[in-house]
Amino acid sequence: MSNEYSIWFIPDRDTDAYRELSNMISEYAEMYDDAPEFKPHITVLGGIDRDVSILKRNVQDLAEECNPVETILTRPQCSTTKHQCVFILVEPTVNILSAHETMRDACKLDQQMYVPHLSLIYSEMGITERLQITNSIDISSLHNIIYADEIALVDTEAGVPDWEIVERYDVSMEW
Repeated sequence: MSNEYSIWFIPDRDTDAYRELSNMISEYAEMYDDAPEFKPHITVLGGIDRDVSILKRNVQDLAEECNPVETILTRPQCSTTKHQCVFILVEPTVNILSAHETMRDACKLDQQMYVPHLSLIYSEMGITERLQITNSIDISSLHNIIYADEIALVDTEAGVPDWEIVERYDVSMEW
């Protein structure tokens, strides 16, 4: 049986920025029947079908090499896929792109386009509604700089409500 894992940066959960993003996700989940609730995260790499013990070591190695990752939220956006329905683009910094490349290489996955982002809604809603929501988000009202102080290995094989964090790793606290 194959599994599917993802690697996430998780913003510092003890901040106002994390709470406001979490609240936005919850509000959208309440408003749209097919929109599940989930925790704020920036996917480093997804769709990984590898041995979990090797993945744990790879993610732990990355966490030991990382400092807390500054993530700069730039603008709301939408796409045509369910898991990138409405999101906020994240500035593609060297730290974020390097983490993605390190994990992609460690997992022996082919290079694909990587657009760092923080999702707000997972849904199959129509493009018109996606655009309306995107245009209604006032990015200036949000904390646009957040720090990710954890890297998580997440079992994403099941549906969103059943996603399970396999391991969490604190990143080095050397600011």
